[in-house]
Amino acid sequence: MGFIYSTDKTSHSCNFQHSFTVVHTSRNTASMDNEFRITRKLGALFTLCCFAICGCVTANDSTTRATLSFSPTTSQAAQATSSPDSSPAPPQTSSPAPPSPVTSTASPFDLVAQQFEDFVKWRRECSYKPRLCNIGEFTILGTQFSDDFATMMRDYTRSNIYARPGDGERKVVVETILRDETKMTAIVHGCVYDTVVLYMDAGIYDDKIASSISSWTLQWHNNDWFWTNYQIHKKVYFANLCNI
Repeated sequence: MGFIYSTDKTSHSCNFQHSFTVVHTSRNTASMDNEFRITRKLGALFTLCCFAICGCVTANDSTTRATLSFSPTTSQAAQATSSPDSSPAPPQTSSPAPPSPVTSTASPFDLVAQQFEDFVKWRRECSYKPRLCNIGEFTILGTQFSDDFATMMRDYTRSNIYARPGDGERKVVVETILRDETKMTAIVHGCVYDTVVLYMDAGIYDDKIASSISSWTLQWHNNDWFWTNYQIHKKVYFANLCNI
């Protein structure tokens, strides 16, 4: 705005000089023609100088206002738009190479350890909530073993027998895993140290500490491992066979 004020002041100065020239000329009409011509030339020259000065001030003011009108965000956005680096990259013209064939060398027996770990967690959850136990998740439905386990879960549900998280634990130590690629079975040998407390309604049903040498048989079925048998080879109470 300071430059706009300067422009207006210069314009008034130009008008003042022009009016002064007119008054001076009218008051000396009877004077010599040379003086009149000289005065007119001087007035015209002075007016031309005023216009030149006014034009310079106006141009300078326009440049200043244009600079101040850019905010930092807008300035950066403008620079990003005008920058040659911001232009989109030309499309790729070369065709991608065909994918290489992948040959799977994984064996189902490589999954036994992880599957058994998941099985132990599933068995623990079934003891917490027998009614919600998904029998078909780790047993083959329709087999004798699956039916026997389902009967036990129904009996627990009917009698309200259950375990509580935090009241004891069932530790399983895996010692060996035997593979039978002909029958596609895996036998997990290990030791169990069981301190889980079983409740019936609000009372304690079984709180004995037990330890056993056991084995679990897993069968490869429908691209997964299922629990098909469980054997206890040795069991003791209030002692630890697992050395844990």
